[in-house]
Amino acid sequence: MITFKTLPKKGSVLIGLLVFVLDQMSKFWILEHVGSGEIVHVFPCLNFMLAYNPGVTFGLLRAYSNVHYVLLVAGVCALSCIVTVWWWRAENALQRYATAIILFGALGNLADRLRFRAVVDFIDFHIHGWHWYAFNLADSAIVLGVGLLMLDSFYKPKNTFI
Repeated sequence: MITFKTLPKKGSVLIGLLVFVLDQMSKFWILEHVGSGEIVHVFPCLNFMLAYNPGVTFGLLRAYSNVHYVLLVAGVCALSCIVTVWWWRAENALQRYATAIILFGALGNLADRLRFRAVVDFIDFHIHGWHWYAFNLADSAIVLGVGLLMLDSFYKPKNTFI
């Protein structure tokens, strides 16, 4: 019987590819169907709206010049390489799947950055007039992956002498 602990490495790559494809398809749909400044009401607390983020998390470190842009892309590539090594050396399936979805989420945002010089964001979660920063499926995958890695850290054997 296959359990989460025994899932193969190629399964994590397939999940990562699924994350990448769904992210790119959702962004393609938004770009084709939602104009700039237009708001699509999905649920009382959820809208879709087209936004471009030329920076990183919460719009920080915006790429104002070509040098900033190249440094930002190089940084994403370097971090992607680090996560790839982490994936390759994963001690268990939870780490393997978490790092795969982080990696492919980052690659989804990198693809946007290479095409548009910014990341396409469109999910606008809000409650009682308070709006969270717009995000996308790749961002959600990265956050989920980090959460899974945090969960994995609770299951490591503890060294009682340190």
